[in-house]
Amino acid sequence: MASVASVPARRPATSVVYRHAEPILLVGLAIPSAAIDWRIAQTWSWPAALIALWLGATALAVGAAIFRGRLRAIGSALAIVSLYAVPIVGAIIRWHTVPAPTALIGDGAYQTQLAGDFLLRGIDPYGADYAAAGLGAAPWGETFASPALHHLVTWPGQFLWPLPLQLAARPLGWWDERIFLLVAAGLTWWILLRLFPGVPGRIAATAFFLIPGHSLVAVLGDNDLPMLALVLAALLAADRRRYLWMGLLLGFAVVTKQHALLAVPLVATWAVVRGADSRELIRAAALATIVAAATLAPFLLWNAGAFLGDTIVFVAGSGLDAYPINGAGLSAFLLSSGVIHGARDAFPFAAIEVVVGVVVWTIGWWRIRARARLADVLLFAGLALLLVLYVSRYFHDSHLLLGGELILAGLVARTRPLAQSESRPAVLAA
Repeated sequence: MASVASVPARRPATSVVYRHAEPILLVGLAIPSAAIDWRIAQTWSWPAALIALWLGATALAVGAAIFRGRLRAIGSALAIVSLYAVPIVGAIIRWHTVPAPTALIGDGAYQTQLAGDFLLRGIDPYGADYAAAGLGAAPWGETFASPALHHLVTWPGQFLWPLPLQLAARPLGWWDERIFLLVAAGLTWWILLRLFPGVPGRIAATAFFLIPGHSLVAVLGDNDLPMLALVLAALLAADRRRYLWMGLLLGFAVVTKQHALLAVPLVATWAVVRGADSRELIRAAALATIVAAATLAPFLLWNAGAFLGDTIVFVAGSGLDAYPINGAGLSAFLLSSGVIHGARDAFPFAAIEVVVGVVVWTIGWWRIRARARLADVLLFAGLALLLVLYVSRYFHDSHLLLGGELILAGLVARTRPLAQSESRPAVLAA
């Protein structure tokens, strides 16, 4: 004889945290981000009424996301736009309307903009004189004359992808690289939502863009975003089993910024989790190699010495024309402790980077395959970027942010809303 009884399902002790993960994270990140943005606005002498209106509207958006579940997606998106994008738009307007001896744009974004201008004028961006072009007015805040004045360390994708927009803006008489970076930010936000549908994607995007300090980097030019957008797009392609697209996008990412190489093995690991076999991976790798070679070849043919000198010798070499040790990483510690005697002395940082990278990739390969969690790819990509760059010749605040935003996004993207089965009655039979 069978009897049926309905009893409440047991919920895990962490159910409250999962249920309220999005509003908790949104409030926890929006408050410090708003405080930083408030200080930025004060530094720029924005009217107090304008600041109050802006942050008041932001508070309403956050409040709507917290107290109105149906408005949560819109509220979190508006908070990101307000606390991340509005300061960037303000920086663009201020630079082009308020006369000042210092250009209100970071040296990386400004150099990318100047590189595109050189190319449009038929001048090789590698080996060009950026000091004469005006880069000396950019506020990089170093204790030495920026080596970027005479060297372009990034690969061509960084200035090739925004070139159509830069060319279209020429009739206006001005261009600002941060316009393209805002487009890259929008694509990054959209890809995160596609990678993690629903609540996980929204909180991953919130963590990525509202991590405290992100707006400080963004107002000067968040020039890691184009590379990150391409890496995330490649991860999305791998997740959808579009392995040739994955290879194509990874090729574009690597020639945008060399740091993308650190994420390649981890994206490939996810492709294996999704069922890619060795032949599919080889075809994807071949396509990535062809794309990278086709992008680099014109500049190697133009002036191989200038290209290799800027992107390899200057970054990894030593001597008077090498990038000096600076920042807050392992290199700075070794220099201050006397292990390295001079800021431009040779030291095998590259070998240390390889060892650290292989360790992170190996652990990532094992954990990603064992758990099959997409968010872990972001987590280990962030760890690879953070740790490898930490042991490189220079480690800046932007590198800390680059790794931190991916790590935090990967951690929070693991959050899952309560399963429907947890709220349904359990059926017992005897």
